[in-house]
Order: sequence, then structure tokens, then C-alpha cells
Amino acid sequence: MLKKILLVLLILAPSALYLYIVNREDKTEAPAEKTVPPSKPAEYQTPDH
Repeated sequence: MLKKILLVLLILAPSALYLYIVNREDKTEAPAEKTVPPSKPAEYQTPDH
């Protein structure tokens, strides 16, 4: 029983490590995007009725 649990954890370890790294990178990049002020206001298109 313990062997099966360890085998499952061993198989899932690379996926967990990948998800941890990806989520950590997303958190470090997010504040940089928020600090950049928009250079011009958003332009809205008028609907073609």
C-alpha cells in the first residue's frame, strides 16, 4: 500500500513542480504590468447599425 502511494507521488512530482514554477513566474510579472501607465486612452469603435 505504501509503495503504491509513493509511486503515485513520484509520478505526480514533476507536474506539481512545473505548476509551482509557472504560478510563481505569473505572480512576479503581474505587478510590473500594473505599474505601467496607459500611454493613451482606449479608443472605442462605433457599432455599424
